[in-house]
Amino acid sequence: MSKVALAKINDISHTEWLKMRKHGIGGSDAAAVCGLNRWRGPLDVYLDKTSDKIEEKETPAIYWGNVMEPVLRTEFAKRSGLVVEEVPFLFNSREYPFMIANIDGIAREKDGSVSLIEIKTANGFAVKDWDNGLPQEYYLQIQHYMSVLDLAKSYVVVLIGGNDFRIEEIPRDDETIQTIIALETNFWRNHVLTLTPPAPDATSSDALAGLYPTSNGTSVILGSEADAIIDDLESAKQLEEKLKAARTENENNLKAMLGEAECAKTPGGYSVRWKSSTTSRIDTAKLKADHPDLVAKYTKTTSYRRFSITAPKGDK
Repeated sequence: MSKVALAKINDISHTEWLKMRKHGIGGSDAAAVCGLNRWRGPLDVYLDKTSDKIEEKETPAIYWGNVMEPVLRTEFAKRSGLVVEEVPFLFNSREYPFMIANIDGIAREKDGSVSLIEIKTANGFAVKDWDNGLPQEYYLQIQHYMSVLDLAKSYVVVLIGGNDFRIEEIPRDDETIQTIIALETNFWRNHVLTLTPPAPDATSSDALAGLYPTSNGTSVILGSEADAIIDDLESAKQLEEKLKAARTENENNLKAMLGEAECAKTPGGYSVRWKSSTTSRIDTAKLKADHPDLVAKYTKTTSYRRFSITAPKGDK
């Protein structure tokens, strides 16, 4: 697969770069399109690609990730002994033009070949996500990049918690790449180009709230497939209640074993803690009664849509 350089990042504004990304599927979109992202799904990507809205948000994580990128690229070169170069271009695939790539850099191997570099930063709470290797969202991201750029190997450089520096060497996975291409092709041709939203999944709550922020007061009749969905939902809720009850029962058994003790160890190495603590809360009822004007001044009204299901009459 051959690539095409669409633009030099240094020659365009951040807003122009964001607009260009709307015309294709990037590496950070790959896992979501494939339904394997823990936070975003196909519907989120669809809404991003089909809307005119440009979100130029910069969270602290994004800011510090950008600040640390050249530092980590230099550190990787130092530790690996390889020649490392920044590649400030937005590429796309010649065969699948909707597949785009904006990479963090390349490394020139001793044998003259070129490998991809992807740089990440993560807070200390994310360490468990990396203990078994590369998180799947990032694995699909770099396989997407290797497909677009026709590369055989990647280095993922990550700094966790500000002091845990790791390098993951990831080979090209052609079987996964073929799956990515198939799913992204279907998504782009059958959803984005036809303006047909994909089915929602477990990650779609925010996307649906943004797509349908208010109700219009009308009533509709749903098809029989809605009954099947509700039956599954009710079964899931019953199972959830049973699991919640089982969890509470097990926790209570452990509390009874601890009695007045604060912590305990088990033969299997578990630590159990039931610690006394205090908390302070505002008495909102008294505050409203004593200072209604103050409460009104600092009360913020937000709107949302409440979801509920009512069983047919006669059901118990």
